[in-house]
Amino acid sequence: MKMDGKSKILAAAKKVISQHGSNRATVRAIAEEAGMSTGAIYHYYKNKDEILYELLDESLSDSTRIAEGIVKQKVEKEKVTKEIVRKTEERLKKDAENRLQYHFAHEILLGNKELQVKFNKKYKEWTLRIEDILVNMYHLQDTPLNESLSAWLLGAIDGVVLQYLLEVNDNEVEDMLEVFELFLEKGLPQFIQLLNER
Repeated sequence: MKMDGKSKILAAAKKVISQHGSNRATVRAIAEEAGMSTGAIYHYYKNKDEILYELLDESLSDSTRIAEGIVKQKVEKEKVTKEIVRKTEERLKKDAENRLQYHFAHEILLGNKELQVKFNKKYKEWTLRIEDILVNMYHLQDTPLNESLSAWLLGAIDGVVLQYLLEVNDNEVEDMLEVFELFLEKGLPQFIQLLNER
């Protein structure tokens, strides 16, 4: 199957980041990996950050896809739980994309306002999709704490990703996922029941 220009650029960017890190992922390096000229790259993207942001956005929007799937078709809770665990495993193993997320976080902390606006919008979307999953799967009622719960869940995944990037988490991914699945099946329903009763 022939890749279109954007797909080719994103695949090249992912490979360059995996091999050399996000700081060395220049437009020139991405163009060379994609077998394109830098001019051709600029036909699709205005700068490196735009390429990297789209790569990150495309890769880390699983909560949106899962939520849309639940709404479109009545999916069994057990099946959705397995899908969430599977997607979380993929997320923990997406080295290039995970490094990109923290590269962007660093850029935002240094004052990149344009990027902060994009990330704010993206995190709001992810948080709302997690809330959709909680409402549809766990019958979370409309409480003032729904968004906070979703933010905690998203933050927990981000935190574990950071632990693996920093190599401070010695636990096997499989063990972390086993705990996560138990949490989704047993702990989260009980917690949501408490929220619903408030």
